[in-house]
Amino acid sequence: MEKTMRNKLLLYALISAVGLVLLVMTDHAGISVPLFFVLQFACWYWLAPEKKALWLFVPIFIISLNSFISASPIWQGSNVLVIIALYSVMVLVMIDRFPIKEDSLRFIFETIVNVFKPIQYALLPFKWWSEVDEDKTRMVKRVLKGIAVTVPCLFILIVMLSSADLVFLKGTATFINNLGNLLDSEMVFKAIFGAIGGLYLFGFMYIACTPPQQEEQQPAATASSADLAILNALLISILTVYTLFVFIQFRYLFAGAELPYGLSYAEYARRGFFELLFLSGFNIMLILISVRLTRLREGLGPKIAGYLCHYLCVVTIILLTSSFYRLWLYSADFGLTRLRLLVFGFLIFEAVGLLITFLYIQKPKFNIVAVYLSIGLLYYLILNIVPIDNLIAKNQVDRYFADRKQGIEYIMTLSPDAAPQISRLLDSGKVDDQTRQMARTYFSDLNARYSVGERGWQGYNLSIERAARIRY
Repeated sequence: MEKTMRNKLLLYALISAVGLVLLVMTDHAGISVPLFFVLQFACWYWLAPEKKALWLFVPIFIISLNSFISASPIWQGSNVLVIIALYSVMVLVMIDRFPIKEDSLRFIFETIVNVFKPIQYALLPFKWWSEVDEDKTRMVKRVLKGIAVTVPCLFILIVMLSSADLVFLKGTATFINNLGNLLDSEMVFKAIFGAIGGLYLFGFMYIACTPPQQEEQQPAATASSADLAILNALLISILTVYTLFVFIQFRYLFAGAELPYGLSYAEYARRGFFELLFLSGFNIMLILISVRLTRLREGLGPKIAGYLCHYLCVVTIILLTSSFYRLWLYSADFGLTRLRLLVFGFLIFEAVGLLITFLYIQKPKFNIVAVYLSIGLLYYLILNIVPIDNLIAKNQVDRYFADRKQGIEYIMTLSPDAAPQISRLLDSGKVDDQTRQMARTYFSDLNARYSVGERGWQGYNLSIERAARIRY
């Protein structure tokens, strides 16, 4: 690699490290997080050899907006992992090593492997620096050896002199305290991890600028006639049980027929939701395996498997509808929570995935796993920009004013995103004293925990700013 490119990569590593420390790892990071990724986009646009892949900065930027528009901490950890995965995908697309056009899971394996590849290039900047001038390198080594010998000697000398003279001891203690305040442990921690993050991002950029050789493509898997007979027998057995279950759903859950065994309708409707959600996922996996094993074969066996997969897809939609309806009935009685709202959204996106699965069974010429992951990423992006806690609080406050007060305590545990809805409890004359006191305690805790004046410009957050304006 030429010297000019090396210098540019080293500058990128330095910009990334400093940006992480000042914009991302700062206390109460808010608007500074999306600014960091705007800076990242500018650097990649300047250095990256393949510009078309930079569109992946769009979902990265949307995820980073969560720190600016929301004060809820629930996505902070997962956002880091998703952004790293998107960086990995972006680099693989740049070097033409992202086999998304193949109908296989190889692109997932490549993405995961590429997440760890930048680590092997982390020490490369130090190697380049040592190769610049051997005389300077030898001089630095001599200086480091001198420091290694001098520091212990100075330590022993200071200890001995401090023991001999109390004035010297006091002056030494003052100097050490001032030095400790200047170099506090938190700043050292941020500097170390900022450097690690900068070197990690440098590794991604280095991979993008030095694409490796292509590997041979693996042949697709197919099934034998005996395997198809076993597969069809398995599908028929499973669908027989599902048909009976679907009949029960239409008779008792959807039509509201009289229940046997002394069950109440409310108890029947509220149970089994997560089991049905698990089975819907199992069915989708079974459909994908069946289509993959039969898509390259012709004859009666593959056709029967295709019809069975279509029927299993219909059954899975009914299971999702049953799950959605059960959760709807439960939420009507107890209101929304984070988990219930997230699952409502997941069921909707899974239903969209099933509609695409219908097309895949008929014409398996695209990578269905990549489509599922794209839908999942879209769902995740929406979760990052939709004020979930605000929606939950609105639902529970509306229920409270309708004399259904079971979930009002729950919203007092939510983030500042819920503050505008909780303020409605203070503005209304229909609120009991206990609830009003809980609302006041909520805002008092927010002001103590999220002091706007102490956050700095990096920590500017729309949700916290909105909550700070509310008078309680």
